Amino acid sequence: MIRINIVTEGPTEETFVREILVPEFALKNIFLTARNVETSRTPLKIYRGGLVSYEKAKRDIERWLKQDESAYVTTMFDLYALHKEFPGTETAAKIPNPYKKVALLEKELAAAIGFGVRFIPYIQLHEYEGLLFSDTKAIDDTLKLHCGSQLDKLLAEIDTENPELINEGAETAPSKRLLKHYPSYQKVTNGVVIAKNIGLKTLREKCFHFNEWLTKIEQLPQ
Repeated sequence: MIRINIVTEGPTEETFVREILVPEFALKNIFLTARNVETSRTPLKIYRGGLVSYEKAKRDIERWLKQDESAYVTTMFDLYALHKEFPGTETAAKIPNPYKKVALLEKELAAAIGFGVRFIPYIQLHEYEGLLFSDTKAIDDTLKLHCGSQLDKLLAEIDTENPELINEGAETAPSKRLLKHYPSYQKVTNGVVIAKNIGLKTLREKCFHFNEWLTKIEQLPQ
């Protein structure tokens, strides 16, 4: 049995892990647990969700690594709007190739956190909604119930077949494109429904970096 604890950026990613990844990986005797990154705490409550600073994320990752020494820890953070304090961001900003950019950021994060092979950083290109563009028809089939089909308009402004290359512009990031054509889009509820309709197999086939992350998890030793 292999256990993986996943520090997620927010409830959208946490729901995705719980609803999409957990059932699939349990069949392989790999058990995933996700929780949102801690943002603050009081004597009575811990608040989670939102990547408000690198230091808070670092502290939360390290805490889980120390609390559960028999498990690996990984992350699911968006490249889009990644906090500038994250290690390597200044250098990464000068790299035009998004795959090389996230590779550098993940390498720098691994070095900053430590804990050897037990920590496996993952940064999503460019945000969670990028995964959903693996099947634009599945997006439209789910969201057209509220505002009619917008598939032609959505397709008209996409200039790549690779969903991971849909960029991180303030108006053109994946979530911004969805909201432009489907204003009723709700990240947590609609996002996981679309992902389920697409299926993990297609998500992995279309999203190289995402598949690379899951492959690393599948190949971890007990």
